[in-house]
Amino acid sequence: MSHREPISAKTAAIDLARLLGGTDPIVVRSDDALQLLAERAVRNPACRVLSVVDADDRLIGLVRVTELLDDVFLKVVPEEALGSIEDVEDALRYAGHLGARTAGDIMQPAVSVRTDDDLRAVFHRLHQSGLNGLPVTDADGRVVAYVDQLELLMAWIETTGRDVLLTPEQRDEPPA
Repeated sequence: MSHREPISAKTAAIDLARLLGGTDPIVVRSDDALQLLAERAVRNPACRVLSVVDADDRLIGLVRVTELLDDVFLKVVPEEALGSIEDVEDALRYAGHLGARTAGDIMQPAVSVRTDDDLRAVFHRLHQSGLNGLPVTDADGRVVAYVDQLELLMAWIETTGRDVLLTPEQRDEPPA
């Protein structure tokens, strides 16, 4: 991965999204069917968190692609899920998935970074949320971009020259 412009601690989230290759956010409404969410996720696999917006296009929630996969999988192959239920908590989670039909049924609270948040704020919000990516929102709370955690980390490593930390050390071969 090679970037034309290096990123720095002061690079704004909107610029980070552009420099990382511009993965388009997936934006859905709370009443959109899970099938529509799955279709959009398939068309844009680089975006691993879907943004749920209201009628004014303001962010109101998020759907992890992994959560969507779990939900669809439970509906399509329920016998596999039944075999993995080990306690009451698992059974309640399974029951909740069976009734889910829309983005609103499986969304979690909204988390985002603002267009002017710097790199440190983006890393902090990603780490704090436990998500693989986050939408970038403007001052009105509308989704304008998406930043992916792994892409961001790799770009930072490349920019700072710390990529040597991820490669095996060169060892001298013992004499034969």
